[in-house]
Amino acid sequence: MKLRHIQTLSGKGERPEQFHVRLAGVAVDSENCVLAVGDREVKRFNPDGRFDTSFPTPDAGWSVAAEGESIWVGMQGKISHFDRQGKLLNTIDDASRLGMVSGLAVKGSVLVAADTTHRTIHSYHDAIWQREIGREANTRGFMIPNGVLDISLEAASDTFLVAHSQKHRVERYRLTGELVDKFGRFGAENPADFGGCCNPTNVSALPAGFIAVSEKAPPLLKVYTADGKFVSQMVGVFDLNAKNIDLAADRRGRLYATDPVRCTIEVFEQQATST
Repeated sequence: MKLRHIQTLSGKGERPEQFHVRLAGVAVDSENCVLAVGDREVKRFNPDGRFDTSFPTPDAGWSVAAEGESIWVGMQGKISHFDRQGKLLNTIDDASRLGMVSGLAVKGSVLVAADTTHRTIHSYHDAIWQREIGREANTRGFMIPNGVLDISLEAASDTFLVAHSQKHRVERYRLTGELVDKFGRFGAENPADFGGCCNPTNVSALPAGFIAVSEKAPPLLKVYTADGKFVSQMVGVFDLNAKNIDLAADRRGRLYATDPVRCTIEVFEQQATST
């Protein structure tokens, strides 16, 4: 499977579909609409890429997730819950425990939040804190020199993925907190390996069991099988200074990747390759 770049959404500017200063995260809802969070708002784009609407967030948003009719936005010390129209339904205000929420994964009543400030992952059930995840596997917490801890739900298996950048690997955890497995190693010669001080930076589960990751210096995308076998890579799309390229996939086989320098959302189509 390989990626083909097909479209660019949003950008930096004053138009309704653009961000003034900052684009932080992207997600896809149950209707294949694209949700992008940045500045102090969430913008929604229709499945064909047309701008639809936007709504404000209580504070600067750093991550976004969607499930059913719900949209969740991670901020500093809190996570807000909205309906599809942008009406605020509830906020988990947990500033004594939560730092900057740079990644979210949601399934049913379970909400998993990546906390960049404290280099850990928190699990909530019905908005009530349950546990930290990853402490047993990473006694010093997740090592993230890039300043962002990113996660992605694998809905079919009740697991989620973590981009553990300084350890040059992707880790897989159950929603209940157990480390299931991991793949990746440091290297600069084999494209399957992760080079530099700290890659991969971001991760997303794809349809049909594939996994996409983003890297920095240079910015690029890679695709792996579910068990960590390298499949393909895409280079030359992002600003050369881009890092922490957030990822999200829809059910049609499209991958959405943020360029935080240009404030764009780059759209890729997944294409099967002959064996």
